Amino acid sequence: MNGAERGRGQRILEAEELAWVVLRVANRMQARGSTARLVVPRAPEVAYEVGVDLEEDRFLAAEEYLLQRGYVAPADISLTRASYYTITPAGLRWLERGPVTP
Repeated sequence: MNGAERGRGQRILEAEELAWVVLRVANRMQARGSTARLVVPRAPEVAYEVGVDLEEDRFLAAEEYLLQRGYVAPADISLTRASYYTITPAGLRWLERGPVTP
């Protein structure tokens, strides 16, 4: 593995870890054990708790990571400008298992 491949692998791992933390925090702060598990990963309180600036590319990438892997699915709620998601069964299993570690 060359340096570029190693760096790319590190960025993917960081994205996965950050996405897991974002989902864990959103689940704890917003879903609060409800059966619907509605969350807004890009909410200011999640960003604050995670310690990442809301507009930072890594934070936006974490939300995309969750969507692409099916850990969250868009919820059909149009109450505000925020994007609501529901945590999928795969997302709940991933929360229990945690991110992959090398």
